[in-house]
Amino acid sequence: MKRIIFFGLSLFFIQSAFAQNFRKTNFTAPLKKQMLLFDANVVDYSPSIIHLDQHPIPNAEYGDKKNIVQQRRNETLTQNNTANKTRGNGLNPIVDTGWMANTGGIPMDNDIAVSNNGIIISAVNSNIRVYDTNVTLLGIRSISALDSVVGIFTRISDPRLLYDPKSDRFILVCFSGSVSYESNIIIGFTATNDPLGNWNFYTVSGNPFNDSTWSDYPIISISDKDLFMTFNQIQDNVGWQTGFRQSVIYQIKKSDGYQGTPLQYTLYDSIKFGNTLYRNICPAKQQVTDMSDDMYFLSVRNVDFSNDSVFVMHIDNSYQSGIATLTQRVIQTPVPYGLPPNPRMKNGEYLMTNDGRVLAAIYENDYIHFGANSVNPAHNNAGVYLGRIENVSSTTPLVKASIFSDADAEYGYPSMAYMGQIGWDHAVYWNFSHCYRDSFPGVSTVYSDNGGNFSDIIAVQNGTGSFNVLVDSNERWGDYSGIQQAYNNPNAAYLAGTYALGSSYRAYIAKLHRPSWPVGVSSVPTDDITSIYPNPVQSRFTATFSLDKK
Repeated sequence: MKRIIFFGLSLFFIQSAFAQNFRKTNFTAPLKKQMLLFDANVVDYSPSIIHLDQHPIPNAEYGDKKNIVQQRRNETLTQNNTANKTRGNGLNPIVDTGWMANTGGIPMDNDIAVSNNGIIISAVNSNIRVYDTNVTLLGIRSISALDSVVGIFTRISDPRLLYDPKSDRFILVCFSGSVSYESNIIIGFTATNDPLGNWNFYTVSGNPFNDSTWSDYPIISISDKDLFMTFNQIQDNVGWQTGFRQSVIYQIKKSDGYQGTPLQYTLYDSIKFGNTLYRNICPAKQQVTDMSDDMYFLSVRNVDFSNDSVFVMHIDNSYQSGIATLTQRVIQTPVPYGLPPNPRMKNGEYLMTNDGRVLAAIYENDYIHFGANSVNPAHNNAGVYLGRIENVSSTTPLVKASIFSDADAEYGYPSMAYMGQIGWDHAVYWNFSHCYRDSFPGVSTVYSDNGGNFSDIIAVQNGTGSFNVLVDSNERWGDYSGIQQAYNNPNAAYLAGTYALGSSYRAYIAKLHRPSWPVGVSSVPTDDITSIYPNPVQSRFTATFSLDKK
């Protein structure tokens, strides 16, 4: 059983909304093609790819720092530290069913979307699979098959999925190319609720500034009327570590995509705090069916050794309103985060954790829940930084944060799903990768209840070997994971993660149920009741007594 190493809460609000530190431009993209993604006549290609930027490139900002945190990790773990593994305060997750899913793709970059009629789409960095809730495989298609659809014949990767519960549609976003003159963003909307039916596909230039940058690492979310995408602009012929230039936000009128009409959207760029451009921006997914027109975004100083700043951005209205604008502020967290080291597998090779960016966030009822990779200073090893911002729209938001890892377990690449059912219920399921000391990569989950109490960390699927695919000692662990509540069954959620099957990569899907305390109590001897009041009893009364267990 794994447990929180750090926990804290704080009430810090540093700075009010800034003046307009961004640029805003409107665009239109025509429909590229409507087609059946799973049409047998669509040309399919190899279902596996390997990222060209396999290995980190040493440099003063990233590589040198990474070497330092790696050295600290290895020195600390040789001391054979032991952790105090006591039980979490929350109820433990309930894992219902699970199955082996997609293969191929390095890293796998898992994402998942589930519709109200029980259709599950699982995407990895090379292919898409469609299942029903009986785990029947309904369709499989390589990501590279999109070449035939949009006429772009360069590397396509980083698929992101969403299900829109209000419109009952699926959305797919990925990108192609890793140089400016080949960079394109591909956006697909289902024309109906059936992903095996027609999709409306669009392409947007990944080099909107006509310079020498290309678009990398999408994160997507939806509001009531819009699709939001964030991308990082990377310099040509330089790895993402040294070539980062800026992060941008797209706000897209999603009804255009569902209808197959020209896609209207706004691009926000040159977004900065003071004089510093944000490095990675993560939208907070709205995970309730009654969505609003606004959208929150988070960013951190993800290559710092230690920092306690979380930057909150807010777009306050829809695209079609014509008046949407972006404001920003910084909030101080009670638990600092920092650049994570790479965990080590049993075969002695390492798992790349990249940096400490916010990997996923969700918004519900004025709360933002978020997750990132981070160093755990208690053991100098890799952990997940899980936090929530309460009353984010107020002038005094309350921030809570925790770092999970211990001397024998390291974690990475968290995602989360809202599991609440009413406005004051802030329960969340979290999903992330694990690697136990001298063991293998797998998939884990943890549950936090309305009060923010965490359960034990539960292994959903353990690996059976160590990744051994790339040519050096740093294997790709995965750049993100996925999890979504079943909107028509709020007690259930589906997660998608990566585990090692032998020396290869394999996706795993699991269905989770929300845990609950027993609602019945066995008979309590009257001698154990110490008081009942008021006396005589009116409309309400209170009884105090002791139980021998929770």
